[in-house]
Amino acid sequence: MKQLGAFLFTFLALASSAFAAMPITWDDLKDPKAAEFDDPFAALSGPELRGLGTVLQLRQQLDGTGVDSDARPAIEQRLRQEEAKLAAAGIATDTLLSRRFEIGKKRAAAALAGNPALAGKEIAITGYVIPVQDPGSEDVSTGYLVPEQGMCSHMPAPDPNQMIRYRLQADWRPDHVYEPVLLIGRLSLKTTKQEITLLDGQVDMIAAFDLEVRQARSLDDETSPNPANRVWRFFTGPQDRASSGKR
Repeated sequence: MKQLGAFLFTFLALASSAFAAMPITWDDLKDPKAAEFDDPFAALSGPELRGLGTVLQLRQQLDGTGVDSDARPAIEQRLRQEEAKLAAAGIATDTLLSRRFEIGKKRAAAALAGNPALAGKEIAITGYVIPVQDPGSEDVSTGYLVPEQGMCSHMPAPDPNQMIRYRLQADWRPDHVYEPVLLIGRLSLKTTKQEITLLDGQVDMIAAFDLEVRQARSLDDETSPNPANRVWRFFTGPQDRASSGKR
């Protein structure tokens, strides 16, 4: 709690002095309107979702041509059991499975959509940096800000509207990967995609935001007291592909 208090104090103090920069959280980056759709899968538990997946898999297996007559009765029996469990829980299996592509598209659109109210705003946000060193250059003035340590390497990449591509105009440079920082600058809705080499291999970095950073500060003293936990290697990637974030 003491470390968290110091972290928040530093964040608020710097943000308030940064020419009226708006302190924001990661949830603020999401477009609230994009998530306004009926998602019947959201209320299901983990076992219920796995049950739906099993039913779908068994149905597809029976509809295919690779099941011999001897194996078919056992598959049909298991399918009936799984369908009965879902029915007992009040789940409309056929209706949900028929909507899976529709809901999947809406979820993907919501994950990509950034909050248009923040476009062009001066913002202040904390997170963890993944510096990217361009091939043939010693500088690490670009990279990505993510909300949790380890994302994109030991953990899955966040949704695009939970990743910020940054460009440092300030003198500050990161010391190591996943260094906790406060970044202050102008935010743009600009979708970029770049393939970089990370700890676990090639990773597609898809960010819904671009941040021109004019002020930055490491928060290592407040959040990462153990230098043994730091990752020191910087990463490289080819030329990125950018597109307008206007929607």
